[in-house]
Amino acid sequence: MEEKIRLYRLCFESLKVYRSLLHDSVLEKLYNLICYIDDGNQDFKKVINLYSTVYYNLLEASTGCSLKEYIIEKILFSENAFAKLSAKGINNIAVDESLKKAAAHDLDCLEFISNFSGKDIEKYLKSLDNFPNFSAENFLVSESTNALSHTTLDNTVKNIIEKFLDTSPWSSLIEELVEFHKQNGFGIFARYKGFSWDGNNLVGIENLDPIRLDSLVNIDRQKKIVVENTLAFLNGQRVNNILLYGSRGTGKSSTVKAILNEFSHMGLRVVEVYKDQLYTFPKLVRILRDVPLKFIIFVDDLSFEDIEVNYTKLKAILEGSLEAMPQNVVIYATSNRRHLVKERFSDRNGLSDDEVHFRDTLEEKLSLADRFGIVVTYPSPTQQEYLAIVDEIAKKRGIEITEKLHRLALQWEMNYNGRSARTAKQFVDWYEAQVKMEKG
Repeated sequence: MEEKIRLYRLCFESLKVYRSLLHDSVLEKLYNLICYIDDGNQDFKKVINLYSTVYYNLLEASTGCSLKEYIIEKILFSENAFAKLSAKGINNIAVDESLKKAAAHDLDCLEFISNFSGKDIEKYLKSLDNFPNFSAENFLVSESTNALSHTTLDNTVKNIIEKFLDTSPWSSLIEELVEFHKQNGFGIFARYKGFSWDGNNLVGIENLDPIRLDSLVNIDRQKKIVVENTLAFLNGQRVNNILLYGSRGTGKSSTVKAILNEFSHMGLRVVEVYKDQLYTFPKLVRILRDVPLKFIIFVDDLSFEDIEVNYTKLKAILEGSLEAMPQNVVIYATSNRRHLVKERFSDRNGLSDDEVHFRDTLEEKLSLADRFGIVVTYPSPTQQEYLAIVDEIAKKRGIEITEKLHRLALQWEMNYNGRSARTAKQFVDWYEAQVKMEKG
């Protein structure tokens, strides 16, 4: 038993590429436990306390997955030199063979550590002279083996986790790991596809809206424009920032969300920035600049009451700032206003506050939208188009298309939010619930 404990410690202490895992909330506690035992300590109460701390932290950090799966996820989402250089393989930068060899060595060490279990502690406790005369199992638990418990992980991640679980030694998967980072990036950029920006940090979004482009009906022209620009962006070409303009509920935001779901496998990520955080945009850009992925900065429902600080900041971001926009960042914004800034008749008549150079103010208000190279208009659907959207959504849910469906759909849009794709979805949600209640 002493030899196995010493091997655990040796594996921890020989980590090179993945050495940051020594400070992980779970693995640090496990290392402390291993060191305490290996140093010859005989206090069984302390051992049980340290073991319980490991188990508690594993439960808190992983919602019940096994230690093995937990370590695999840490490998996949680690931010280290090997992961970063592998990710840069997108630009045909090869990983140094000596670094790859060091990473492979660490994989085998981490595989050995991942086999730790309560049974190792049980054997140790039973070897102690002062251990109470009853089963060590009273103090220990069986670790979960519920692999892939994180349902929010996408299929690419789940597939490579399964490979690790089914493969030994882990070092034999070094090329698959290089390819994983090449396709998915490193750190939080490998873990998440969508982010929100709080002004200081990127926050990964666990549950993305799963909407796909083929779910968006009656906006084929708009989708084509956005898709073409996005594909050119992913292929390294210079592209335009896009303003998606139109009435509420017409599919502007859904288009951007669907674009992420369609092309995240090609290295696309989306970062949502709220209007009141636009002044922190330069800080965000500096974070994203050196990440070998492509980022859409998504500003939803963009409009300004008047010429305010964030308005001028956005103008500088789009065009005119001394700091150039990196080639891996583009801005997609949505708005219900074509010119983004509230405009009054008094502005056009030169009556606002008796301003002498009123035309300068007017031009200032109209110039922001001009800085988006592409403006995509989303009109409200006609009655026929609205019913077509209802039919398409209903069809996908297995709901029969009837005259009653259409009659109620028209009543719904008159009673609630008017004709739009959003209204159509809200109606079908309600109608589906009614049908199920009638059947039930």
